[in-house]
Amino acid sequence: MDELYTKIFISAQPEESFPELEKHLADSGFTLINYPMIEVCEAEISVSDQTKIKNADSYDWLVFTSKNGVLYFFKKFENLTGKIFEKKNSKIAVIGSKTGNELQKKGIEPDYISESNLAEKFAFELKEKVIPENSKVLLLLGNLAGDIIEKTLSDFTEVIRINCYQTCKPKVKNAEPLNRIFSNDYELIIFTSSSGFENFVSIAKDFKIDLQKVRVVSIGKSTTRTMNEFGVIPVFTARQSNLEGIANELKTLYKPKSE
Repeated sequence: MDELYTKIFISAQPEESFPELEKHLADSGFTLINYPMIEVCEAEISVSDQTKIKNADSYDWLVFTSKNGVLYFFKKFENLTGKIFEKKNSKIAVIGSKTGNELQKKGIEPDYISESNLAEKFAFELKEKVIPENSKVLLLLGNLAGDIIEKTLSDFTEVIRINCYQTCKPKVKNAEPLNRIFSNDYELIIFTSSSGFENFVSIAKDFKIDLQKVRVVSIGKSTTRTMNEFGVIPVFTARQSNLEGIANELKTLYKPKSE
């Protein structure tokens, strides 16, 4: 695997999630550069939504679809009330174990953890076996999350969506990774969201990077669809749509021929 040390893999994921990918690839021999194409920050919300956040425990169910949803909900609740959120009356459903782990760090056990990381399957699970009819549901997401869950739940519950966080295009602070891409001095660029790829497209224009020549990998079908819209075909789309899935695919792709 020594030859891998001369290859540069560029991660375009948010700063805060880079250590997780780095951990999954720690024993791989990859040289991994972190170059975020997306930033996550707190979203401003209306006075009405602030009131809903303050009264979150009056809802029958709180639903989270990401670690960031958990983090920024707790931050908003504490800023608005001066207290740490305590679950007394509400039940909580989360998508995937990583979202559940983030909630557990806050000292709260989720009442339901989905088996899948896909929003479509999570929505189906919530409707068919988790949330009773006529429940009051508070859905806590980011601004770029799709509407499949709220559409599914709105058929039989009173569902309120609040975007607790938003994603934005980061400022270019270090041009070295972009120069590497322009000079073809890299192996693959790793994208974990559609918005991250869209931001890269915008930045690439300024650096005169030919999109048709970039070598990218995608975390899932949604990100791949966005790439395809720009005429880019990823080297692979992770079958398991998370960072562990990407890491496993990379290890398989670059597995030494002697093994």
